[in-house]
Amino acid sequence: MIRLIDRYFVKEFIPPFIFSMMALTFILLMNELFRLIDLFVRKGLPIGIVGQILIYTLPLILSYTAPMAILVAIIMSFGRAAQDNEILALKTSGLSFRSIMRVPFAITLVFTLFLGFFNNYLLPESNHRVRNLMLDVTRKRPAIRLPEGIFTSEFPGYTIYIGEKDERRSIIRDVTIFDARDGVLISAPRGELKSFDEEDILQFILFDGELHQLVDSAKYQKTQFDKQVINMKLDTDLVRKERGYRNENELTVDGLDDKINETRQKIADLRLEITEIGSDAIDNYLQGDMFGFDRANFEIERRIKTIEGASRRLSRYQVAYYKKFSLAFACVVFLIIGAPLGYLFKRGGIAGILVGVFLFSSYYILVIAGEEFADRRNFPAFWGMWLPNFILLVIGIYLFLMAELDRSPLRKLFK
Repeated sequence: MIRLIDRYFVKEFIPPFIFSMMALTFILLMNELFRLIDLFVRKGLPIGIVGQILIYTLPLILSYTAPMAILVAIIMSFGRAAQDNEILALKTSGLSFRSIMRVPFAITLVFTLFLGFFNNYLLPESNHRVRNLMLDVTRKRPAIRLPEGIFTSEFPGYTIYIGEKDERRSIIRDVTIFDARDGVLISAPRGELKSFDEEDILQFILFDGELHQLVDSAKYQKTQFDKQVINMKLDTDLVRKERGYRNENELTVDGLDDKINETRQKIADLRLEITEIGSDAIDNYLQGDMFGFDRANFEIERRIKTIEGASRRLSRYQVAYYKKFSLAFACVVFLIIGAPLGYLFKRGGIAGILVGVFLFSSYYILVIAGEEFADRRNFPAFWGMWLPNFILLVIGIYLFLMAELDRSPLRKLFK
């Protein structure tokens, strides 16, 4: 009898899962399709390149729609069975709600393991390839070539650091530019970017900043300015390149672990350097070097900026590390909360889809909030990524006990 029931629930689960997977993937893909059509029509990209971008983007979308499809399918299948009183008949015949969930749980567990493998190996590689391709394609949108929180040498002769950028308004903040040709370091709290496509020039307009320079390798010079304009030559030809650098979304668990340890060591080394620079400056001052503090202050400020950028990267690496596992485990959480919810709600069809979408949207909002808190280092990365799972898991266990006992498990406490 159990085997017959198990086969029945498998048949009930698979059609809504496939339908939800296709529908949700298509909906999330629509936004990407509009962007790709713009690249094809306005930028004149070959259809083959546009197709590659679409294929490389698909795994990222699937990593979100797969758990969502499981949730919707579970709610729809259990909701329809409850609506037709099939689950009630099974429980009347002696089966527990836990035994009814046995096969759906086994299917979900297998899918969770597969999604963990998918998020760790296939997704980072597709992210890396689409990023490389988009960096080549979007050379005429130069703000994309300037990542936040790291030093980049995309422009020959310059090393650029941008703490934060608003791509839509071409506004940049916490800017540091080192001109290797003249040995000049320019820093500013804010600035703007302008692109002159006809002349292949990217223009930096910096405000309220400082210009630092060592003259004759001995004299330090500091100049403040209200506005500084820097023009950099762009290379706008579409040339396919394989870049070795990978950000946090392009690394496997092993790669993220290496980056986390490497970044922690770098922060520790920089803090040690700051201590040594400060100690040397005091010793030099005591020996009569009256200008040593200016040089030391310049070196310390530069290392502090580097530490701030490294700390942000460390937080992002940790978020990406825990996110791979938390999104996969969300499938199990959605089963635990979705099955009893479908049984208690007694609604399948469109109602089940709407409930599933609402639950996943709530979960996704919690994940984004946790990621944002963790990125700002106001919250541990582990809790930022796992707390949404724990919150829904507590709710799911409560609903499961209600479905198992056919009453609230807290009822006895209030008698």
